[in-house]
Amino acid sequence: MALDEEFEEVRKRVKVERKIELEVIDRSVLMTLAYMMNRGFIDSLDFPISKGKEAYVFRAKPGRKAKSDFVAVKIYLIETSRFEHMHDYIRGDPRFRKIGRSKREIVYAWTKKEFRNLSLCREAGVHVPEPYFFRNNLLAMEFIGEKGDPAKLLKDVGPPDPKKNFRQIVTDMRRMYSAGLVHGDLSEFNVLVHGGKLVIIDVGQAVLLDHPMAEEFLLRDVSNVVRFFKRFGIKADVEGVLEKVKSQKKD
Repeated sequence: MALDEEFEEVRKRVKVERKIELEVIDRSVLMTLAYMMNRGFIDSLDFPISKGKEAYVFRAKPGRKAKSDFVAVKIYLIETSRFEHMHDYIRGDPRFRKIGRSKREIVYAWTKKEFRNLSLCREAGVHVPEPYFFRNNLLAMEFIGEKGDPAKLLKDVGPPDPKKNFRQIVTDMRRMYSAGLVHGDLSEFNVLVHGGKLVIIDVGQAVLLDHPMAEEFLLRDVSNVVRFFKRFGIKADVEGVLEKVKSQKKD
């Protein structure tokens, strides 16, 4: 099949509004989608389930290799991403010392970083989406939701069981810390509510403990969590939660 014919076939399986397609789906993304489709990771791209300054997340129908009814595909935007902001998080990470400074190189490294961080979190038992595959600026991962409907953000629906959910997120922060990571942007804006539990998302900016700003990021994460749950009657102090997060006590 000629390359242009293959692109046209992929376009038919990208079922998104034309405006969104023009903003997100360039030739490079089409090539990566073709790669993912040909290898059975996804069958088609349905519609966006979230949009930020740096990325869209789409619901996708699974290919033959997928284990679930749906797949989430995150596509990082090259031109509009705050790549200088990204570079600050990558710069102190020894896993990415040799990356260039072009937008494309930084966004590709960021995508790889999120995949690796998700993998580390899953291994540590942190409630995050399971990562499936990444290539260039696309990341395929577990779809969090029910019957094709994406899970809601914690900021929109609140914790279903504040005490239990607070304990869980503190435990997840501790497990992440024990795995050598700090989320770096943890708040009610980056947590989904699913099945009564909380699922942490957007771990691309998570840094290793030897990052020069790791302690500052951790303090901010803990402060955000304590502040949010205080609205639901949870009494906790930042210093006490920091101590728990840094504790090596096993679950």
